[in-house]
Amino acid sequence: MKELKLSREVIEKIKVEQDKCSGCKLCMKNCPMLDTYCNTPKELLKDAVENKAIKTEIPYSCALCGYCTEVCPKKVDLNELFFDLRRFIVLQNKGVPKEFGRTTVNYHQKNSFSKPFTTSIKSQQGSNAERVFFPGCSLTAYSPELVLKVYEYLNEQLPGTGILLKCCGKPTQSMGDEAAFEHYYSKVKADFEAGKVKEVITACQNCYKIISKHSPDIKVTSLWEVIAKEGVPSGVKNRGRELGIRFALHDPCPTRKEDKIHTSVRNILTMLGIEIEELKYTRNNTLCCGSGGMLSVTNNELALKHMKKVANQAESNYFVTYCEECVQSLIRGGTQAVHILDLLFNEEIYTSKNFGQSSQGTLKSWINRYNGVRLINKINK
Repeated sequence: MKELKLSREVIEKIKVEQDKCSGCKLCMKNCPMLDTYCNTPKELLKDAVENKAIKTEIPYSCALCGYCTEVCPKKVDLNELFFDLRRFIVLQNKGVPKEFGRTTVNYHQKNSFSKPFTTSIKSQQGSNAERVFFPGCSLTAYSPELVLKVYEYLNEQLPGTGILLKCCGKPTQSMGDEAAFEHYYSKVKADFEAGKVKEVITACQNCYKIISKHSPDIKVTSLWEVIAKEGVPSGVKNRGRELGIRFALHDPCPTRKEDKIHTSVRNILTMLGIEIEELKYTRNNTLCCGSGGMLSVTNNELALKHMKKVANQAESNYFVTYCEECVQSLIRGGTQAVHILDLLFNEEIYTSKNFGQSSQGTLKSWINRYNGVRLINKINK
């Protein structure tokens, strides 16, 4: 592993967290990274301060999920520290190092903002819409038909809602490349400004966080809050009661502190008549699915190890979650998983009782995103 020479400023940041850390190891039990690279985080940080260097693999092996800080009695912020180190590495290296997935991320982001895979703001009333549905990359890559059904539902409940198919830039931001992220997110901002958008409804938890932080003048609402308030489609209300299946509910880590989202999702599942298994690690102390911080790109071996751990924590053989990236991680971990939108807008699932998505290949994902653009352009002006 290459070592990164640290600046005085970075060393001071590390020392702050080192001094706070008691070495209790509470953070290590469910962290996919710490247990691999150290005996205690206090020792890891001490070595970095004394050697004025750290192995570059370590920051890029952090899932940036925030679990460590959530369980830490001293609130040591390793999440922010390792993210700072990623940013420092990018500046020193003049870009994300090749060995941590620079080519993969650049390919994804360039395509994600290119014309074949994006739309401007579309609505059934024209190009402007004060309220916009922002489904995100992963959901469209899984099922453009599902995105369309959600969009139609929103227009029934909230007439005049528009839609914008575009990436929020989270992959670049996670890698620590701030300049590239600002470049990409400026395109999203430009769409919001051109459409005079006042509210964005997100289906993706990462989009929820990114847009909330970087467009503070816009109201950002989770799709789950909307559905919990407006009600589930009549055709699936209480359909879950006939299944005789209990689903383990996985809360995605990006919305770790969003209690209103946690509650909304559970209310939706109650309306569906779905029985759920609450995991030991849930809501605020939920475990990362293994894809946080682009871990499957930066350290795939470690990501897969954690995916298997998360998939094996439930008694049930079936998972439900509200993040498509989490669905795919759970599948890679060896269990069956569905997105909550499958249960809401795909009535066939109740008759077929096929409660496990299949893994999405790269080519199929891009084809789906391309088809999603065509579908939206076809029904909108």
